[in-house]
Amino acid sequence: MGLVREHEGVRPYDFQRPHQLSRGQLDAVTTVLTTFWRSAANVLATYLRTPVQLQHMTVEQVPYEEMLQTIKVPAVLGVFNAAPNPGSAMIECAPMVALAMVDRSLGGPGVGEMPSRRLTEIEQSIIRRLFERILAVYRDVWQPMAPIEPKMQAMEHNPSFAQVAAEGDLVVVARQQVGVDGHRGHLALVWPYANIEPLAEAALKYQLIRDGTMENVVPKPEAMLRHVEAAPVTGSVLLGRTDITLGDFSQLKVGDAVILKNRYDQPLMLRLSNREKFLVLPGKSHGKLAVRVISRMEEE
Repeated sequence: MGLVREHEGVRPYDFQRPHQLSRGQLDAVTTVLTTFWRSAANVLATYLRTPVQLQHMTVEQVPYEEMLQTIKVPAVLGVFNAAPNPGSAMIECAPMVALAMVDRSLGGPGVGEMPSRRLTEIEQSIIRRLFERILAVYRDVWQPMAPIEPKMQAMEHNPSFAQVAAEGDLVVVARQQVGVDGHRGHLALVWPYANIEPLAEAALKYQLIRDGTMENVVPKPEAMLRHVEAAPVTGSVLLGRTDITLGDFSQLKVGDAVILKNRYDQPLMLRLSNREKFLVLPGKSHGKLAVRVISRMEEE
């Protein structure tokens, strides 16, 4: 089988991973996340009372198992859902950055060496509250496009215990470099397809409507009704029916009379787009043949 050449309007389709976002959806999500990370940095800076730098955002689709290989144990992972979207997503924070934020939350300077270690239960509860603040920003950013209610489900230190997708599935990973009091690491959001796809579709439609390239995405009943009412419909009146042999038909000539099955005083059938709709009586109006509607045919 030959290779398929690239062609305008045609994009490769991966049959092994059919569930993936389109380029347009991924770009729309990236635009929303730019606003999200900027707002999240402001919220964290206010809560921690220290500047928080976020930069070098990347958004990509990668196999779930490949994403897991980038997470070192012990990790700082928060699993959350976002009703009404199905499935769960995950937020990840570099342990050194998480410990610096814990230190600042408890009134410390947030400086000094922060070892990469598993968080204690108290530290986990502090980070959980920070994640909940971030998720509040996450909710607000998506509100104009797709109202959601994100809620923390669990805190984990091992990605094996935070299974948000199946092996072989593609996930969307948004990773952002973060700096807190000289400690640098990353914050990341990870979504399985089922969780992010409704948001991506809503973001793309919102962007197209805002740009004026998809004004008709929002249903407009009045406009639709006007178009339907102006649509042309072909009407015809059935004079009657009869049975005739092929032999008689072949011998028909001008002047012959063909007897129909229906009586002369019975109503005729008015058909609209080849569907029987009304019973009518024949007559004339302004010198032309016309029919008067007397009843509507019952729908079968």
